[in-house]
Amino acid sequence: MTGRMQAAVAAWLAAQAAFGAALTLPVAEVKGSADDQAKTFPAKVVAMQRVDLAPEVSGEILEVCCADGALVKAGEVLFRLNPIKYKSNLKNAQAKVAECKSRKLYADSNFARHEKTKGVSQDAVDKARSDRDVAASALEAAEAELAVAEYNLSHCEVRAPIAGKVGTVRLTKGNYASPEKGALVTITQITPIRVRFSISNADFLTMFQGRSGNIKEKAEVEVILADGSTFGEKGEIDYTENLADESTDTLRVYARFPNAERVLRPGGTVGVTVRNRDGVLKPSVPPSAVMQDVQGPYVWVLDASGKAEKRHVVRGRMTGDQLFVKEGLSVGERVVIDGTHKVAPGDVVTPSAP
Repeated sequence: MTGRMQAAVAAWLAAQAAFGAALTLPVAEVKGSADDQAKTFPAKVVAMQRVDLAPEVSGEILEVCCADGALVKAGEVLFRLNPIKYKSNLKNAQAKVAECKSRKLYADSNFARHEKTKGVSQDAVDKARSDRDVAASALEAAEAELAVAEYNLSHCEVRAPIAGKVGTVRLTKGNYASPEKGALVTITQITPIRVRFSISNADFLTMFQGRSGNIKEKAEVEVILADGSTFGEKGEIDYTENLADESTDTLRVYARFPNAERVLRPGGTVGVTVRNRDGVLKPSVPPSAVMQDVQGPYVWVLDASGKAEKRHVVRGRMTGDQLFVKEGLSVGERVVIDGTHKVAPGDVVTPSAP
């Protein structure tokens, strides 16, 4: 090699060292993508209402009107108790009211006569007034007894206070039912239904700024069933508890689902995926743009002249074909997305044709 050639090579190597190699590689602009911050939590299905239905009066069960596991409507008759005693009590109460009304009518008239008649002693007037007041009180007491008798007779038919699904009937026809014996059957509301889960305070702050109003307005909720499939209905946040759990630093949240097909059952274990429907705008890049060294993940960022800079970043989560970057990049910057192993600091990279 001639001296002139050696000088040219040396100059070229010096230029490469000073200005970096010239490369042609795929380059992409950092996008601003909406991160819905989806997270999945373990959850429990819970009923909105549950009633242990006990009779309010005592008596022999004449008829059981519901089958085990049946769906019932609010107000539907589920049991009929023997009403004979209560019908008799009602007739006695009605007769007592009629008697007291008659006595009060007489006492009112007697008092009026004593007040109008001259020459009647004050003692006789006071006695008539007392008789009138006693008759009025007796009528009130009789009417109260009549109300109780009517109430008791009406409750010989044990009705469902809520719509839902009954469990196993605990006392069948012919048994003696009473309030002391406890519930005849349990009714559980299953449409709509709630799903309960706990979200950490950190996630609550990150996703919804720690505001109950935000989670109610912005959260999208879906259930993952025990077999891994996604439940077909979308839910909405019903409410959050007013206190966080001190032992776990989590907040209990309740989501509501129509449960039209009655797939969700109280007590069942499911998963809940929660998303922020508005999302948070974050930088994102293709996963191929991110490399790893001993200091952590990094990308090659190009300046306006195309010179490469090695920059360490903090990874976010993957969504589709994009990787969110928590720290280290800004929307609009350019990064090398393929052939990143060829790049060295200071190299000038020309974007390849798409």
